[in-house]
Amino acid sequence: MNPEFEQRLQSARREDLILLLQELSIRHPVLLAEIMNILERLSNEMPAVEEEGEEKVTEDWDFSGDEQAAPYTFPIQSPLFPLDSEAHQQRVEEFARRLRQEESPEALFDVLRDLVEGAIAYGGQKNEYAGLDLFAMLIDERLLERSAATTPLFDEMIDAGMYSLEALLTEASSNTLFDADTAALSPLLIPQVRHRWLERLFALWLKRIDAHKTEENLPELLLDVAWSEDILVLRSLVQSELQKQPPIVHENIVDFGRQYRTRALEKFLKELPHT
Repeated sequence: MNPEFEQRLQSARREDLILLLQELSIRHPVLLAEIMNILERLSNEMPAVEEEGEEKVTEDWDFSGDEQAAPYTFPIQSPLFPLDSEAHQQRVEEFARRLRQEESPEALFDVLRDLVEGAIAYGGQKNEYAGLDLFAMLIDERLLERSAATTPLFDEMIDAGMYSLEALLTEASSNTLFDADTAALSPLLIPQVRHRWLERLFALWLKRIDAHKTEENLPELLLDVAWSEDILVLRSLVQSELQKQPPIVHENIVDFGRQYRTRALEKFLKELPHT
């Protein structure tokens, strides 16, 4: 590490370091997953570090006064996008135009980075549905696979935003309102929209399987988003895909990719609750 940079980190105030991480996660969402992994690892190591170097930590950090560590939030004084629906629709159309125009990986990276940053910013503003619109555009473009050269870039950006996508979907799918006509709670994420997200995530999961990537979080996310009445939708998606698989016959050459997909689908089918 650069000595000057290390010295500035050592002398920085705690709240300044927190703001630094916030800015990095907003400007470079590809780093968010790495930051979360590092923080998780450090939290697991923290008891041993505190026990062995408690005096050193006390000297390096100023815990005096009324200052408290700020929660992990996105700056609200200068939001990336306005919150009204008309401006949001214009933003969606602008991203769609840029995605159609940009062809080089470098230019596409800038568009996808802005798109994910926008989705994350909407989540920070508690506007889950606007954020989900942008994530939906990102995944739908990935599923089209317009270019084999840029597909890994889409996957990279989806991975970078997956933590925020999970939070947005979980929040949106769990929000309810009281329906006076039925005297029961109804989901704010209407069934048609929820089912489209289930289909989208399921298709993405299959793409990841075909790319030989282990995707344990996508099956879990499917189950988190689905309501009890959606289990039949998930079951239908899995069974339909299994029926497309050709029967496994004894051959000299084994298609391990096909076997892996079939076994993953069968495992997920068994995990679905019975309705």
